[in-house]
Amino acid sequence: MPFLDTEGARAYYRHWAAEDPVAAVVFLHGFGEHTGLYHRYAFALNARSIDVWAVDQLGHGLSPGDRGDFGTIEASSALADRLTEIVEETTPGLPLVAAGHSFGAIVTLFRVLGTPDRYRAAVVSGAPLVPVAGLLDVDTSLALEPAWLSADEFYLDAMENDPLAFVDADSGSLTRELDRAWDRFGKDLPTLSIPTLAVHGEDDPIADVGAVRAYADQIEPLSLYEIPGGRHDILNDSAHRQVAAAVADFVTEHVGH
Repeated sequence: MPFLDTEGARAYYRHWAAEDPVAAVVFLHGFGEHTGLYHRYAFALNARSIDVWAVDQLGHGLSPGDRGDFGTIEASSALADRLTEIVEETTPGLPLVAAGHSFGAIVTLFRVLGTPDRYRAAVVSGAPLVPVAGLLDVDTSLALEPAWLSADEFYLDAMENDPLAFVDADSGSLTRELDRAWDRFGKDLPTLSIPTLAVHGEDDPIADVGAVRAYADQIEPLSLYEIPGGRHDILNDSAHRQVAAAVADFVTEHVGH
């Protein structure tokens, strides 16, 4: 089993390898998920000659930590940094794309704002760019309704029966880190400088698509791809093939293939 080491923790990661890759996506999942839930998405990108690398974040999947506790944005970023180093060592010179879903999208945006020259482009999905009502009280536990996440039966079955997936946990650390992100984005997100695709469900009940629309209207490098009827976990929703195709189109456009 492949594990990577950072100063703060040891974490499990996966690599879905394309036969002759033109780019590599470095992906961070969201709350309650783990890398194993993304094999359909990864295989779809592989079919378009895109490598996918993903790490189980702290408190998730096969990585250590209290359930649902990502730690800090910096801890998640360190995982992605180390995974990126592994990608660079494995496939030197391959164009890199930073990617993340939900909280992973938040971390991804922090990373490309801080080190814009490291990645050719970025992809974020279900990004909560403004405060989420259910996450404003740090003393509450977060309990998501599975129907908020997806209408795809396979994914809903995984969330219900996969022992590594969950929809409820203490939300104190998550809320703390999201508060930091929301404070920063109003000031710094307009400085985004690399091509970034936001894929988002129009009916996402967790992260309001209206905020992403507003930012995309203001920020030239940020484009929005909306899915009518789509819910929060848009990469694993019923339109997952359409979403993967849109991501693959964007990646190949921005790596010169």
